[in-house]
Amino acid sequence: MTPRLAILSGGRAGTVEPISGTVASIGRHPTCQIRLDADRDTDVSNRHAVVQKKDGVWVVRDLGSIQGTYLNGHRISAEQPLNDGDLLRLGASGPEVQFLLSDRAQVAEPSREPMRAQPAKPALTHEQLAHILEDEQAGQLARDAAAAARKRGLIRLVASSVAALIMTAGALYVWRVQAGKRADEEARLLLLARADSLMASVAEVSVSTPAMRTSLDSARQAAARLRGALAKTGAHSVESSSLMRGLDSAITRERDIAATAEFKAAAVAAPSSAAIGLVIAQYADGSTALATGFAVRRDGTGGVLLTTRQVVLNAEGEAPVQLMVLMPGVPQPLPAQVVATHAVEDIALLRVQQRGGVSVVQGLGWREPPVGAGKPVALIGYAPPIAPPADGDWKKATVQAATATGTAARVAAGFITVDGWGAAVGAGSPLIDGEGLVAGIISTAAPSAGGRLFDAVPVKFALELLDRLQ
Repeated sequence: MTPRLAILSGGRAGTVEPISGTVASIGRHPTCQIRLDADRDTDVSNRHAVVQKKDGVWVVRDLGSIQGTYLNGHRISAEQPLNDGDLLRLGASGPEVQFLLSDRAQVAEPSREPMRAQPAKPALTHEQLAHILEDEQAGQLARDAAAAARKRGLIRLVASSVAALIMTAGALYVWRVQAGKRADEEARLLLLARADSLMASVAEVSVSTPAMRTSLDSARQAAARLRGALAKTGAHSVESSSLMRGLDSAITRERDIAATAEFKAAAVAAPSSAAIGLVIAQYADGSTALATGFAVRRDGTGGVLLTTRQVVLNAEGEAPVQLMVLMPGVPQPLPAQVVATHAVEDIALLRVQQRGGVSVVQGLGWREPPVGAGKPVALIGYAPPIAPPADGDWKKATVQAATATGTAARVAAGFITVDGWGAAVGAGSPLIDGEGLVAGIISTAAPSAGGRLFDAVPVKFALELLDRLQ
């Protein structure tokens, strides 16, 4: 079961935060995985503590916080192991959280110290009231005399107040500088802990393709080199900031490749494999263009496919004289016609004829962004180059779609760049996210950068074409 932290008290009381991965920082800073209330949980430092899995055991470590970290009521000064149900308090009076490792542990009630009762005061007698009035009259005379003294001392008071204000401002500046230094040091220690945890876990990852192994080894070596350099330098040195940025980037790269290595691309793409077809466009000059297409809608007479625009328009902007699609399990090519092409993006919409309809992909991902940067994806399509039959009879062709794993290296409003591993796929192939939904359409006829980088059009642009069918 996924480890989690139940927040029992403080500004975020009642929430339960899962711990994704093997390390999670706790504090008020926006970059903390377990972020507490920045306005109300004032006993908590920006980066207060870290929970980490080391050698199969979960541990907690204080990151030099001002108010300290308490484990089951005892302040810790070194790394301590965590057991299922243990209670952590961030500061002596700060919020309390509970570490939950299994579904057997019950969320505890927050520890609340009861307020000490004060005895009620008895009502005043007439004699006591008269005595108080006499004291008040005497006190008034003293207050009048003091008012005159205050007027004489007004100048001295203003001068001393200005001096106190200057001293306070100076003290505040020093405090802010020191607090900034502590925050920088906490960030450095946390980044080092993240690097140690990730490098230990990635060492056990099994990588199937040589290209992925090369990239993972390169990212690991870069992370190790930067981690060593950062450990030797202080948080406030000139090069510390650039080292932290470089290490964070290398850690992210290493984590993304490791996650992709464990991604089951074939299983994710399997529900959509029957909808992947080979688009065959024959032109008047005798040339043939090939691309992948995938069915997204069906009816009793056939269905609608998405593909790349470049297969249905040649360099001169001419349309093919004949258009066919080979679908899995269908013995002969299906006649097709162009329904629409996008004016800007590399997308085209085709209709095929097939009694009873065609198989369609599992679904289209309309969300924005279509896939998270760094997330693994599946690619399925026909790998170029595809050799046509010697006699030109596509009924005799035997082609097989290939499935590959990729990482969404960069995600922008108008394109997705995919770092592909293993088999190559051609233009028109769908890019499928971890939920089995099509997030984009490959637009490069062949991958660049040594056969690994693909450009894809986000699937949201296909909606403009599909709307025309309404």
